[in-house]
Parts: sequence; structure tokens; C-alpha cells
Amino acid sequence: MKNIILIITLLSINLVSCQIYPLNTSPSDIPDNAYIKDTNNEWDKFVGTWKGNWNGKTLYLELKKVKTYSSIPGDTHPFYTDEVLGERKIIDTNGIVEIDRISNFDYEHPEFRGMTKSIKPPGRDRLTFYPKNMCRKSATLDIVNFTGTQMTLHFEYEPSAYDENCIHNTYVQQNGDFPINFPKDIILTKQ
Repeated sequence: MKNIILIITLLSINLVSCQIYPLNTSPSDIPDNAYIKDTNNEWDKFVGTWKGNWNGKTLYLELKKVKTYSSIPGDTHPFYTDEVLGERKIIDTNGIVEIDRISNFDYEHPEFRGMTKSIKPPGRDRLTFYPKNMCRKSATLDIVNFTGTQMTLHFEYEPSAYDENCIHNTYVQQNGDFPINFPKDIILTKQ
């Protein structure tokens, strides 16, 4: 009898850890180690390499759908979820590569994470942009138009605290902006 109870308990634990929930499920509504999965492949349309031009520069944005391990802040209530992660490559007018994070795609700390839905304006798909070496400055990229082969991104900074030790403070004082090297608005075409 003890063996049967042990087997049932182990099966119950295994089944709980394998439970799958759709994307719109809140992490607080699922058991530990469950999986919030893109069951309807809603994010597949964003996956791939996208290309656009601004001020003579060429931007490549590579987006991948990845199963990640997360937890509610404070490292409690672990779960898995599908996320869209992204990296960028920028080439200037002379063909010089200014940034290339695509060649060494960083799955642990990518520059772009999403998709989420914006609250204001309601319902837009959104990526969060965490540019490297910018003193924890972040931005949102709202997808303001999407046709399947083209998408228009709108860049907007997230509120953040002032970092008096930021290496870019002088640059920001002189130029009124961080040297993030990303357009405020851009149309990208799927490659």
C-alpha cells in the first residue's frame, strides 16, 4: 500500500509540473513549475529576422520564441513561459558594423523581451528594450502597425531613476538623450 501511495504521489507531482496554461494566464493562478505556453502560436508571426533603415543606417532585429524559466519577484513560485527574445545588429552608411548582438545571441540577458500587451494605448503588442551599458535605462517598443511581413515600431523610454554614476551623464547633458543608437520610429520588413 505504501508503494502505491508513493507512486501516486510521484505521478501527481510530475503531472503538476507538466501542466500547460495559455498565454493570458496569470503566473499567480498556476501551480509551481507549470508552463504558460504559446499554445495558439500567437507569437510565431513575430519570430525571424526583421530589417529596416533610418538615417542611412540599417537595423536588423532578430526575434526568437524561447521557453524560459521564471518566478514571481522574490524568487518564489517558479514557472516556465514562452517569451519572445531579441537582439540587434546595426550597420552604418559606410558598411561598418556599429552593434552586433545577433552573432552572439544572449539568451540569458537579451536586449529585447516580450511580448506583452500595452495598457495605454490598449492592446498593442510590445517589446521591452534593455540596451546594454545604459545605466539600467529601458524603453518600450510598441508595434503600432503589423501586416505579417512588415511592422512599425515606436520607441518610448520607460521611467527610470537618475544614476549619478552613469558613464553617459555628460553625453546626456550635452545631447539631451542617451547614446542608445535606436530610432524613435521605424518600419521593419521580415527577411
